[in-house]
Amino acid sequence: MHMRFKRVLPFIIAAVFVFAAVPFTAGADPTTAHVSISVTPTEMSQAGTATVSITLKNTNSGSSSAGSVGINSQETDEPTPTDVPVTTEPPISTPVPPPASGDTYTGITISNSYGVAFDTSGVSVAAGSSRTFTGTMNVTTAMIGTSLSFTVSWYDGSTPMSETVTTMIVRANTPYLVVTRTATPAKAAPGATVTLRYSFLNSGAVRLVNITVTDKKITGSNSPIAAPFSLDPGQSNTVTYEMRMGSSTVESNPTVTYYAAGGTTQLSASVPSLTIGLLNSQLTKEVVRGAATPEGVPFTLYLTNNGNQTLKSLVVRDENGNTVYGNPFSLAVGESKTIQVFIPNPSTVRYVVFKITGTDANGTAFSDNTASIAVRPYIDVSQLGLKFTAHVVSPLDENNKITIEFSLENTGKLPYFTLALTEKELDYTLANWDSLASEVSDVKRIDLTLDGERELVFVLSASDSSGNPYTFEAYVNATYLNADELVPISTPDPKGGTQQGVNVMPDDSELGAKLDGLITSTGEKLMKWFRILGIIAIIAAVAMLVLGISEIVIRRNNRANNHRKA
Repeated sequence: MHMRFKRVLPFIIAAVFVFAAVPFTAGADPTTAHVSISVTPTEMSQAGTATVSITLKNTNSGSSSAGSVGINSQETDEPTPTDVPVTTEPPISTPVPPPASGDTYTGITISNSYGVAFDTSGVSVAAGSSRTFTGTMNVTTAMIGTSLSFTVSWYDGSTPMSETVTTMIVRANTPYLVVTRTATPAKAAPGATVTLRYSFLNSGAVRLVNITVTDKKITGSNSPIAAPFSLDPGQSNTVTYEMRMGSSTVESNPTVTYYAAGGTTQLSASVPSLTIGLLNSQLTKEVVRGAATPEGVPFTLYLTNNGNQTLKSLVVRDENGNTVYGNPFSLAVGESKTIQVFIPNPSTVRYVVFKITGTDANGTAFSDNTASIAVRPYIDVSQLGLKFTAHVVSPLDENNKITIEFSLENTGKLPYFTLALTEKELDYTLANWDSLASEVSDVKRIDLTLDGERELVFVLSASDSSGNPYTFEAYVNATYLNADELVPISTPDPKGGTQQGVNVMPDDSELGAKLDGLITSTGEKLMKWFRILGIIAIIAAVAMLVLGISEIVIRRNNRANNHRKA
């Protein structure tokens, strides 16, 4: 055993030297950084400029060759009395292969959101070497203490590569709080829940205490959203608040205040305004009913998208779920569409509702309905006719009472049902009729008590056998009887004498009509006599004029005759 080990020992030693002489090449490791970054200065207390240095290292191996490595030394043990001399094998020389050639990095670009420019045009990085690029960065106060990201892209041969590195400029011995706020979702429908997340980062060099945030438009008050809290340098915290969306957009403008540990001056952090939009899916619907025919009733639907998002896959159905317009269509914001629908003549009254369904821009189900519209069995309106009149029987008296006579006459060939008489300013029904058959009349006198003189507007409502409604109107003037126009007469005195006064009229329901007739007749007769007297006066004037002229002519002739005789 011992002798066998001695024989193989030279080979083991040679193998160790051979492997030691072979260079080691690392495999492709995704965690191996090709890019490094540094910034100068590393600390700032206010806005300024900084120099950013980015180094790209080509980790591919460069081309090289290595000679063979041999082992020429021999090693043997001293012979012992009991050992058998052993002949040592000559050393073996093992060639070492050269490393493989790597590829050059080309097409290098450096992108960032801070406006820093790096001159990478036409630059390449050979295998095994590196290249540093520098640029000047304008640093704002908000950038201090936050992570700054830069992305380096290049081609390894034909393979695109990319790595992002970050750096930070530490805030020097000053308190500073960075606050951000997000809303999920950014737009919501009325009644939906919106989650607001307020994130706080102490990017300064001192501890911050009594950090408080309020957002009046979100919470509806100036109460803090959460209990005050503290943050050590580099520490962060997140506060969430769930808001239920109302009927309008909401603007978030948080107010954040805090103190530096041990300080008495209240500090504040600014947060950009954020508008949470209202998802308003809404249709304006107008339904125009056409003239009924024995076959049915035509309708025209005017639909307009007056919301703030597109409506898609819209379909129109009736109240029974039957599709009346089945070609799905979309309506952009402000867009309109006209749809023609025909409802067949029903056997009984039908209350039609048009239902519009679809989705909004986010794929949320949308639905809306029109108002209910009664469609009744067809009635030929040319077979209907009703004459409705009203006139005053007794004018207003000293108690503001008046008597009106109403006349109803069905002049058509179809009956009317459920007739009701009302006056527009009186809050009760004056009279009712269950029906009024064809060619049937009815007269009704009604006493009314009013507040004074005014025009009365009477409305008679009725329906046909299908329940279609109709209205008729009649107008009269309610006025007082003028007592000064009555003629005084002598009335018997109970003691045998007479007294002058106004004739006390008997309680006659025809009094108003009689007085109207009397006044009218008297007026007409007076006008007739006035005309006759006028004509007589004109004739008399003409006669007097003729006589006067004749007298003058006679006198002149007499003078002439007398003069000749003389």
